[in-house]
Amino acid sequence: MNTTYDSLRLDTILNSLANQKRRGILHELSLNPATVGQLAQHHDLSLPAIHRHIRSLENAELIIRKKSGRTNFVALNQKTLHQVQAWITQYQTGWGSPDASLENYISRMNE
Repeated sequence: MNTTYDSLRLDTILNSLANQKRRGILHELSLNPATVGQLAQHHDLSLPAIHRHIRSLENAELIIRKKSGRTNFVALNQKTLHQVQAWITQYQTGWGSPDASLENYISRMNE
């Protein structure tokens, strides 16, 4: 995720994840796919409200929606989550070992 497009995409993903209800929906979808109606019921949301959350998650490519007849099925898009995980991981290795801290850095600089 290095280009401007990727940066904008990351903003969209993180903005979508900033909402507690959407994180709850993602958690539920990490266990099993569901219908939009099931998600609305499990999260005590009206259909218009759940559709707003679903659209946000879809725009961020965090979920995949497929329609069969009149029923919308939703599943987690693991590919996007793996990309976000890779983006986060690049910062975990920047300071070396996991126990590296600002205090350790300052101590080394003062030696």
